[in-house]
Amino acid sequence: MNLRQRILEAAEQVIRANGLARTTTKDIALIAGCSEGSLYNHFRSKEDLFLHVLRGQLPPLLSILMALSKRVGQGTVRENLKEVLVVALEYFHDSVPMLSSVFSEPGLLARHREGFLARNEGPHRTNEAVAAYLDAEVKAGRMIPETNPRVVADLLLGACFQHAFHIQFCGENETREEQEQYVEQLLSSFVDPLLADG
Repeated sequence: MNLRQRILEAAEQVIRANGLARTTTKDIALIAGCSEGSLYNHFRSKEDLFLHVLRGQLPPLLSILMALSKRVGQGTVRENLKEVLVVALEYFHDSVPMLSSVFSEPGLLARHREGFLARNEGPHRTNEAVAAYLDAEVKAGRMIPETNPRVVADLLLGACFQHAFHIQFCGENETREEQEQYVEQLLSSFVDPLLADG
């Protein structure tokens, strides 16, 4: 593992344990096994490092979202959505504690928002990708015409986010099997009634 990756992993560990405000570059360097100055060879500031840690959690979710459009008409709508929602639930579970740090620091939130705009990214992109997939499945006749793709995407992803928030807030742990059971219940409630063959 290269030094940059070691720094990112150390930063995530320290931020999760202490929160962003109480995290120091000295703590991060100690766990990464490098000098404090080495951090600045790879990142502009502690906040820059934090934003990289947050973005580093996205690849599994981004990967599945990018492949979603190719799944239209393939497998079942339910199976395709289940895969997305389980990964989204896991991402939300991992990121909720760290995202709260962003909201507690207005300047950091503003910079985070600016970065999203500059890269044409943001949390709404996940909902848009799922909505586009659902829209294509409606057009393919696999979901009933009355389906509102954006509303369904917002309901499903919003429920996953809220569920992850509750689990984190209550200090509970959830197994992968329990996460999958939750997703199954979501799909039964909000998707099964919309399937054309249902």
